[in-house]
Parts: sequence; structure tokens; C-alpha cells
Amino acid sequence: MSHHLLTIEPFDMNGFRFPGYMVSSTAPINVEDKDESTSDRDPSEALKEIADYLQQHDDAEILIAIHGYNSSKSGARWWYEEIRRYVDQNFADHVSPGFMVIGYRWSSENVFPSGSGQKSSSILKFLQGASKAFKALPKPLAIAGIFGSAIWVIGGIFYLLIALFKLVDNVTLLIASSFALTIALFIVVIILTIFVLRVSGYFRDTYRAANFGVSDLVEFVRQLDNQLVEQSPNRQKRVRLSFIGHSMGAFVVTNTVRILSDVFDRDSIGNLETGNQRKLPSPDIGNVFRLSRLVLVAPDISAETVISGRGNPLKSSLRRFDEAYLFSNEGDMVLKIASTAANYFSFPTSTRDGGYRLGNVIVRSPGKFGLEKSGIVNLDDRGQLIPLCGIEFLERLYLREGMPLSKRQAEIDLESDRFIAELFTYFDCTNYQENGRGIVSQALGKSFLNFKDYIALIFSGADGHGGFLFNKDANYSRRLIYGLSSIGLEKFLTTNDSSQSDRQILLKLFSQQCGEKGIQVLLANERYARLGLASTKLSDRKAF
Repeated sequence: MSHHLLTIEPFDMNGFRFPGYMVSSTAPINVEDKDESTSDRDPSEALKEIADYLQQHDDAEILIAIHGYNSSKSGARWWYEEIRRYVDQNFADHVSPGFMVIGYRWSSENVFPSGSGQKSSSILKFLQGASKAFKALPKPLAIAGIFGSAIWVIGGIFYLLIALFKLVDNVTLLIASSFALTIALFIVVIILTIFVLRVSGYFRDTYRAANFGVSDLVEFVRQLDNQLVEQSPNRQKRVRLSFIGHSMGAFVVTNTVRILSDVFDRDSIGNLETGNQRKLPSPDIGNVFRLSRLVLVAPDISAETVISGRGNPLKSSLRRFDEAYLFSNEGDMVLKIASTAANYFSFPTSTRDGGYRLGNVIVRSPGKFGLEKSGIVNLDDRGQLIPLCGIEFLERLYLREGMPLSKRQAEIDLESDRFIAELFTYFDCTNYQENGRGIVSQALGKSFLNFKDYIALIFSGADGHGGFLFNKDANYSRRLIYGLSSIGLEKFLTTNDSSQSDRQILLKLFSQQCGEKGIQVLLANERYARLGLASTKLSDRKAF
């Protein structure tokens, strides 16, 4: 059997009005392992099937979903099939005639691998993985760890014997034992920290996402582009590409788009200024594709990605999408503590604020609007968007209490009237609730959470990272995420009241629904000037 970069498996078509596929990278967990090829079928046959379906429709679109860190293949497949099922049941009448869902699985490593339905099997596999991790520990570190542990054990035995037979006075015994214990703890803690970081798989997943996940997804899009050109060389209308990226999947999405972009497109060249606004990259990529919508859910990427400056890797890709949405939560403890702490070792920043994650960016409107205003915070009573732009827009977004993005932007020292953060529509779900209880946090209704709230969240069992998608009661957030990614805001508004055609009334209704759920929304004025919802002040501004 030949080996391939990817496997492509179709989803069951029974009862569905559009097809779906699971595309999986065959990159192994460890470079010494064999490729994770689980299909005997040549992926080029599936590529031809996909191209056949797309070329039959002038108006075709692919929604690509990408999972995050620590995801099993079975778990990823379940989510992708759930997306397809949800869109088919709720938005099938609104999607493009040539719509399809593709779930992309990159080689993420499970911290607790799933066994044959038995918890003991999962624990056994975890212990086996931990054993392999210890064997892979560099020899000097392994020896140092064993030496430190030996000092601890032997020192404890000697302490017990000396104390039992009173061979030395208590002060001498205390000094000697404290010295030995300090050395042992110093060595063991350092080695244990390195070992825990290895066992967590976070940095290993980051490496696989960057070097295998991104490159294999790029190759899939390239091969599909080539197949479509061969089958339909005179195609007039481009196939739209939309993405949902959850957690580390957001990193895979944005880096894939950066690579697929034509860097020699003259409109995207501009000049060498870091705040260059002359770059006007096209949404068209390759020969047949066009970028449409980007939805990032609890993205495990740096918050610096929406702050204009050299540290902004989103700039080249975000501007190419027609619509972009961010779902965040201040109570996402996975990002607030685990990811931020892990990236403390790797992200090049000299301050604590530089290490915050994009999934923790929150919407707050102090003063004029107040936290009590849920729903769309930059919408007036007539249904018109308030013309927030530049620094005014950034002042509604916070990394933490006392740190709005405007302040962080000032620290970057980039003068501009246009910021890349303005291209996102933000859904702050910190106070999101259904059936009277918080979904991704405890929905406390506070302006900002404090340390005690974070501790309570850790022990509450709330899933602040994946609850948007996987909490069984998260009906409205799923509707938002899957609806906006599959049909966009304009069509989504009409699904709330099909008898109403006035966009301002529909937008007010949408704001009311979000407000009833405790969700705060900061709508991207720049994106919706074309819908007649933003003021001419914004519409007349220069392009990014």
C-alpha cells in the first residue's frame, strides 16, 4: 500500500442535502512512527469526487473546520459531522447550492488517549506515554533527576537514623537536612517541570500544527485547486472558502491562509512601513478559490494578532476575508492560565500583557454604554451602528482590567487611524447563559473577573474553552458559530424573522437576542458599511 500525505473519507450522505468529507494528515505523533494512514483508498479519487461536485455548481462554497490541541481523531470526526448535521437541519435553505463541509484533522496528540471505552485503558496508555517521555529525556537531565531523587531518599533515611540515635545535635541536623532537601528539590523541580511540559504535549502539538498541520492543509487546497482547473479550466465564478478554527486550529487556519496568499500580487506589496496601509491584498487565492468567512472560537493565538504592528501575523490574511468573527470568554482558564503560562517560555515579549491569548479578549464599554448593555454595544436605538473607529474601537476591547487594546496599541507606538482589530466582529460570551445558568463561565455579570472568580471557575467544572461548541446547552452559541460561518451575517439576520426585510430592524432583533443570552457584541463597522448599516464617516475611510 502506497503512503500519502492525506487520507480523505466521505461522510454518510443518508438524508443530507450536501456532502461532507474528513481530510486527515497522516503525519505521525513521533517522527520515528509510521504515517497514520488509515485508508486504503487513493485520496486522489476523493479529490476528483469533491471537484466533480463543485464544478457542477456555479455558486459553490466549502466550509473547512479545524480542531484544536489535544484532540482525538474520533472526537474531531464527531465534531465535523455535528457541524454538517446542524447546518443541514438549520441553514440548508440558505447555504450556497454547491455547499459542502470538510473537517480537517491534523496530528494532535491526546494527553489521555482514549482506550476501548475503559478509563483504566486510558490511564494505562497515558502511563505508557509518560514512560516513553522519560526515556526520551536527554541523558544528562535524566541522570540529574535520578541524582536529585536519590539525594532526597537517601537524605531522608540518614535524617531518620541520625534523629533516632541522636548522633548530632538538632541544630546541625536541621541545617544539614535543609541543605540536602534544597538541592534535591531544586534539581527535581526543574526536571519535573520539563517532564510535565513534555507529557502535556502542548509544545509538541504546536510543532506538529506548524510543520505538518499547516503544510498538509496547504497541499490539500493546492491539489484541489489543480483538480478543479483540470476539470473546469474555464470556470467563471470562484469557489468560496470559509473556515472555523477552534483553539489551536485558529493557528492552523491563519498560517494556512498566509502561505496560500500570493506574495507577489502587486496589490499586496505596498511598502516597507510596519503600519503600511497601502497593501490591498485580494481575497482570491490560487486559480479558483476566494476567501469568504473566518470564525475563530477560543483561538489559542496571541492577542497581539489584533494589535497593529510587527507582532501582527494576522494582518496579511485577515484582510482577505469578507467577514471575520471572534468568540471569546474571560473565564477561559485553559487560555488564561495554561496556554499563557506555556507561552511564557516561547512568546517574545517583555511584559505579562504581551503573553495574553486572543480567546480572552473581551468586550467592555465603560462610561457611555456600561456593562449593563448586552447585545451589540455599538448599536443605537434606531438600529444604526455607532461610528466607532480607530482608538475609539480599541477602547471597547480589553485584555484584562485596566488594559484596553488602545493602551496596548499605544505601547506598540504605531500611529494610525486604521487598526486590524476593526475587521473582527467580537462575541464576548463571558456572561453567556442558557436556562438561567452560565455556559462557558459562571455568568456573574461583573465588569471584570477577579482572582477569586478564577479559582472558583477552576473548581466549578465549567468548560470555558470548548463550551461554546460542546456544552449540551450551548444552543445559541452553536447557532451563531455555524450560522455565521456557513451563510454570513446578512443571511443569518433573515433567519431570525423571514418576514422582515428592513436590515436595521433585523439588526436590532439580533442585538436583543444576544442581549437576552448575556452576550456582548462589538460589530465590525468596517465590514458592514456595504450593508448600509454603518455611517458614511466609516464608509469613506481609506482601505486597510
